[in-house]
Amino acid sequence: MHTTPSVHILLASYNGGKYIREQLDSLLAQTYPNISIYIRDDGSTDDTVSIIQDYIAGNTSSKKIVLLENGGVNLGCPASFYQILKECPPADYYAFCDQDDIWYPDKIKRAVKKLASVPQPERPCVYFCGYEYYTDTGEFLRHSPPQKASVSLTDVLYYTPASGFVIVFNETARQELILQVDPGRELHDRWLLRGAACFGTIISDPRRLATHIRHSDAVTAEDSSDSNLLCSFLKNEIGGTAMTDSKEDLAYFQNVFRHKLSASQQKTLSLFTAKNSFLRQIQKLFYPRRLRARLAGELAIRILFLIGKI
Repeated sequence: MHTTPSVHILLASYNGGKYIREQLDSLLAQTYPNISIYIRDDGSTDDTVSIIQDYIAGNTSSKKIVLLENGGVNLGCPASFYQILKECPPADYYAFCDQDDIWYPDKIKRAVKKLASVPQPERPCVYFCGYEYYTDTGEFLRHSPPQKASVSLTDVLYYTPASGFVIVFNETARQELILQVDPGRELHDRWLLRGAACFGTIISDPRRLATHIRHSDAVTAEDSSDSNLLCSFLKNEIGGTAMTDSKEDLAYFQNVFRHKLSASQQKTLSLFTAKNSFLRQIQKLFYPRRLRARLAGELAIRILFLIGKI
């Protein structure tokens, strides 16, 4: 007998009392029927937990809401998301969820339809859609950048094509990329997309199915011109440790999956993870494939290769 695939929405909350009602409303308004919402609060000191409990008590929809015990432990991101995946029961598909975004009604329905059409469902499969940026006062900022129809390992080395809240993935991805290995400190969206690029399938859906809220204190050069973005990249990436950390994360990924990666994947990763030499710097500087979506980001990373920062 045909059954509707199950979807678990994984919501990690922390001091989100100001915004979480709108997100929960948008989850309960999803047109897809077979949804359960698993929430782990990371030790909020505001009214987030009481709001969640009110929603659980007053929920009359067919969608189940479960608040997991946190043991009084603050895990931070991404560990709180990984913990939800470890504790929730199996499902056909899983969707990461932030506390302060808004999903459009057909988001999960569309994702399940796309995922169900994959010819090799036994492999890790990760879907993501487009979205829109708005300020917390309702002002439109921009659309998410257009993504390539086919995402390869090169596309997820130093760039994350999709934020976690638009990602939906299958049980195989949960098992092989998270439960059976240790993702370490790598962000959940980047880790899953990199794994699916190497060992499975990535579905890039251009349809915009969510709103991402950029709070007034978080609107940065990323939301403005390429010139401002380039200045921001150079300031933060030359002066900070973000990119050296990213190089370490790449090396960690390579080590975790060292027996599973193909020879060509190992070669690509080794170029960007091995210790710098003059020849390797030149190879990276003139690497023929683009590594970031926006021109400013691409220029910044080539400068970092040139000066030997990464």
